[in-house]
Amino acid sequence: MNADDNVRRQRFGQSAFKKGDHFGQWKWLREAWKVFFLVLCWLPAVSPAAEPAPAGWRVWLESRSLRAPVSGAIDGAQHTQWVGGVRDGGWDEWLSKSQWAGLAMSWEAFFQQARANADADLAELTPRYVRDRNQVIEYAVLSSDRPVVASAVSSAKFHTLFESTLGEKVLVVVPNRFTAFVFPRLASNYPLYAGLVFDAFESTAFKGSLEVFEVGAAGWRAVGIYER
Repeated sequence: MNADDNVRRQRFGQSAFKKGDHFGQWKWLREAWKVFFLVLCWLPAVSPAAEPAPAGWRVWLESRSLRAPVSGAIDGAQHTQWVGGVRDGGWDEWLSKSQWAGLAMSWEAFFQQARANADADLAELTPRYVRDRNQVIEYAVLSSDRPVVASAVSSAKFHTLFESTLGEKVLVVVPNRFTAFVFPRLASNYPLYAGLVFDAFESTAFKGSLEVFEVGAAGWRAVGIYER
């Protein structure tokens, strides 16, 4: 056997070949496989962009006695809760238990998205201020001929709408889906307007609540209730 023949690592029956010729011939293929392998390793780490949540998701204030399938508690509230639903044809409809299960998400996540959707509802409303004989603001009214007010108040921007007129914290009662009364937190005369609130509560089948809530940057907290 000639010493120039490179037959190391060959099986019997295989002919010798010049060192480096075979691998050089297929070098481009090896490099292509490396790239392909790196892409395969990278793909699982890339998740598709999350689809935006439906713009119809809403939460609104409603009595616990109605027993909505999907709801969230409000700090201190005895008779009122946030209800989770979807706007359909201009009306807010409850989510069913099966629909909720299909979403596979937490109440907190749903609530935050629904609040963001409610920004559009709030933008449609203009407060009407009622003043006393000295032109001091007694309260504000949010109203609409569409049942959007009970969801509009859930917007995170709601309390900021009144910061320059009623203060950083306000008192709110939402007797039906079309109406909300907003009072200053300090020096408030809200008990004097019980008749006004009861009339609004009884004026429609789409009732809200008679509980009074303190609303500010920290969120919602029940502080009272109108009683006959």
